[in-house]
Amino acid sequence: MKRMQDFIALMLVSLAIVSIGCKKVDNNNQNHEVTLSLTTMEPYDITQTSAMCGCEVIVSENFSLAELGICWDTVRNPTVNGAHLFTNNWSGSFTCSLDGLEPNTEYYVRSYALLGVMYYYGDEKNFTTEDTISGGGGSGGGGATEEFTYVDLGLPSGLLWAECNVGATVPEEYGSYFAWGETQPKDFYDWINYKYGTDWNLITKYCTDQELGLNGFVDNLVTLEPEDDAATVAWGDGWRIPTKEEWNELNENTNAGWTTVNGVNGRRFVASNGNSIFLPAAGRRWAHEFYDVGNYGNYWSSSLYSSGAYFSWSINFYSNWWPSVDCKARYLGFSVRPVRSAR
Repeated sequence: MKRMQDFIALMLVSLAIVSIGCKKVDNNNQNHEVTLSLTTMEPYDITQTSAMCGCEVIVSENFSLAELGICWDTVRNPTVNGAHLFTNNWSGSFTCSLDGLEPNTEYYVRSYALLGVMYYYGDEKNFTTEDTISGGGGSGGGGATEEFTYVDLGLPSGLLWAECNVGATVPEEYGSYFAWGETQPKDFYDWINYKYGTDWNLITKYCTDQELGLNGFVDNLVTLEPEDDAATVAWGDGWRIPTKEEWNELNENTNAGWTTVNGVNGRRFVASNGNSIFLPAAGRRWAHEFYDVGNYGNYWSSSLYSSGAYFSWSINFYSNWWPSVDCKARYLGFSVRPVRSAR
């Protein structure tokens, strides 16, 4: 997977960088050179009224920034005296959605950092919002099947990813939560009311080990069938939950930066063709409770963890941890992001 470190290295080569030499005094009254490098990313996902922007920062000696952000204006050299967004909890990068923009208007953006009491600015980028005649671009390169829209990320498989979770109407909505293999949300998530087994060793479907199946049950099914796929049941034929391998493909062919869309935290997976999807950090459900909403994202795959059938594969992420595909207990309530094959 292209990690953000690799992305930073690429940006350092291809984009202009602002480097500032500073002095840091330690407890022994010794001066140390501190270098701050700021890179403004090219704006993307440009619509009539919004655009995604971001920046990368490298600070030597783990020097702490008070703010890392983006400022923008319709005139050149925007500053923090005008419109700007920032984070106090930076981790090498920052992305944000600029909303409320005017259609068919040129904007200028710059990254900035607050170091001590001084503001430093990165290189300037510009973009023009879409005209009202052309229609909104959303995440770009997409299409629709009846009421459900998708995005073409240019993946090797040609797989198309939905813009929204099941149960949501816009990308930043959390949507519904499902136990693995169940097709309806519920109020309580645990083994005791799980559809295919009331305990980890009483499984009645999708089981590869007789020691885990009820009365030795084994069916060797390792991928959800359509009647047990929440995406297929909710959205119809053609839509389904992605497999473990398809989550890995997404992860390995995109850059997934932590960002905020209309006040909702999550990760935006940006492909090399410039198109992207946003996965909100909807957290998870266990028993009656919601956990880590706004901080973690947990999304099911359709693939069973065959070495332990009480687990299934999922993709999981949070602000300071890159998305990773690992296994979780089947009874937990996770989000579902549908996919469909290219036509």
